[in-house]
Amino acid sequence: MKLWTSVLFSGLASAGALVNRDGDKALAKCPGYTASNVKTSGSGLTAHLTLAGKACDAYGDDLKQLVLQVTYETDDRLHVKIQDKDNQVYQVPESVFPRPGGSSSASANRLRFDYTASPFSFQVSRRDTHEVLFDTSAAPLVFESQYVRLRTKLPQDPYLYGLGEHSDAFRLNTTGYIRTLWNQDSYGIPAGANLYGAHPIYLEHRDGGSHGVFLLNSNGMDVVIDKARDGGQYLEYNTLGGVLDLWFFAGKTPTAVVQQYTEIAGRPAMPPYWGLGFHQCRYGYQDVFDVAEVVYNYSKANIPLETMWTDIDYMDRRRVFSLDPERFPLHKMRALVSHLHARDQHYVVMVDPAVAYQDYAPLTAGLEQDVFLKRANGSAWLGVVWPGVSVFPDWFARNAGAYWDAMFGRFFHRDTGLLVALDASGRARGELYLDDGVSLDQRARYSLVTFAFDAASGRLEVGGVFDYPGPPARVSKITLLGSEGRDPAPAQTHALGGSRVYSRSFDVDWTLDRAATYTVGK
Repeated sequence: MKLWTSVLFSGLASAGALVNRDGDKALAKCPGYTASNVKTSGSGLTAHLTLAGKACDAYGDDLKQLVLQVTYETDDRLHVKIQDKDNQVYQVPESVFPRPGGSSSASANRLRFDYTASPFSFQVSRRDTHEVLFDTSAAPLVFESQYVRLRTKLPQDPYLYGLGEHSDAFRLNTTGYIRTLWNQDSYGIPAGANLYGAHPIYLEHRDGGSHGVFLLNSNGMDVVIDKARDGGQYLEYNTLGGVLDLWFFAGKTPTAVVQQYTEIAGRPAMPPYWGLGFHQCRYGYQDVFDVAEVVYNYSKANIPLETMWTDIDYMDRRRVFSLDPERFPLHKMRALVSHLHARDQHYVVMVDPAVAYQDYAPLTAGLEQDVFLKRANGSAWLGVVWPGVSVFPDWFARNAGAYWDAMFGRFFHRDTGLLVALDASGRARGELYLDDGVSLDQRARYSLVTFAFDAASGRLEVGGVFDYPGPPARVSKITLLGSEGRDPAPAQTHALGGSRVYSRSFDVDWTLDRAATYTVGK
C-alpha cells in the first residue's frame, strides 16, 4: 500500500500544501465510481457506489464499495453523505458534532439533487431557477484510505468567501489558490498561512443569490480554487482521509446562509455581560506589582477596565496550575483579585493544556488517572512547549473531564474567568524552562510539525482529528461545563479558545498571538 505524501508546509499555505501535486499523474488514472441499487423516497435517496475500474491507489488503497445517502433535511438544507460501505473510516463523533437530522420532502426543498450513474457525479441546483450550484462531473471522485478528492465546477471568477481561519482577502482568490485547513500555532498571524482554527464552509454569492457549502471532515485538507486546462473554474476538496459529509444551504441572502449554517453548527456562545467590556491583556508582565500598576493606571486615567488578564508570566517556570512564588506569590495574587472583585472587575489568567513532564502534582495526578496522550507502544507522548518537555491531555479519555475540573477547582477562585490557550496543535517559541529553572533559547518555529501521527489514546486515531480537531471542542466543553458544575458554582463562566466548527456553542473566539500591526488589524 502506498502512503500519502505530504509537504506539510502548514504555515506556508501559499507556498506549499498538504497534498503533493506530483501525485496528479496517478490521480489521472483513477476510474471513479458507478452508482447502482438506487432507492428513492420522499425525503431523499440512497445508492451503492462501486469502483468503476482498476484501482489507482495514488495515496493509499481505493475503497471499492461506498454508500451514498441524500437527505432533504429542511426546506433550505440538503445533506449529501458519501462514506465507506463498512462504516470503518473515521468520522467526527456525534458527541463532538451532533447531527441535526430532520426530514423534509424533496418537492418542498429549495434545492434539488440530481446524479449521473456512470461515471458517478452529482449536481445540486436551485429548484425554482434550475441554477446549478455544485457540479462534480468535471473530475472523477477519488476515495482512498488516506486521500479523498471531490471537485465542483464554478462560474468564472466567482465571488467566494469563507474557508477560515486565514488572513487572506475577504473575497477569496480564484486563480492558483490553495487554502490549507490544518490547525497550527500561528504567532503573529502570518499572511497566507493556515491559522489556529478551521471552518470548512464557503459562501458563494451570485446574481441569483447566495448559497453555502459545509464539509464536515476533521482530517487535514487543501481546498483548491483554480482554473482547469480548458479554462473551466473549479473548487476542489483534497482531504487526508475521512468521509464526504456535505451540507448545502439555499440562502438566498448571506445572512440566511449563516443562519442556516449555525442551525447545525450551533449558535455562537453567549458571553457573560462583563465579557463584552474593555479587557487588558499582553505577554511579558514582570511580576504582580507590574500587573497592579496597570490596573491602577487605568483607574487614574478614568478608562473603564472590565477585566485584567495575565498571560503565562504568572506561572512557576511556565508550569500549568502553578504560581511563581517570588514574582507572583499567592497572597499578593489573592490581594489583586480581591481588589478587582471588590470593584466589580474581573481577572483572567491563561491556562495551557500542556502539563510539564516534571515532578509536580498535576503530572502525578494525570498519570495516575491515565489522561495523557500516549505513543503506540503505551509510553507518554512527549512534546516541547513553554515549560520544556511536556505531556498533553487526551480530551477523549474517560477521566479527562474529572481531571481537568479537579485541577481548576484546586487552583482558581470560583469567580475567575477561564481561558484555554494553545489548544491548537502547536509548540512553543521563545524561552523554555527546565526543571532546574535554567532557560533554553528555543528559536525553532515548528511550523511544519505538530503532534506526531503515532500519538494515540486508544480511543481515536489522531490522524483523523488533526485538522480543527475534536479535542479543542472537548476541552472547551469540559472547561465550561466542569466550571458550571462546581459547588458552589461560579457566578459566570467565560471560556475562550481558538475557533473551530465544533466548539462554537461552548466558547468564543480568541485571535491568539496576533501582531499589533495595521495589516493584521485592518
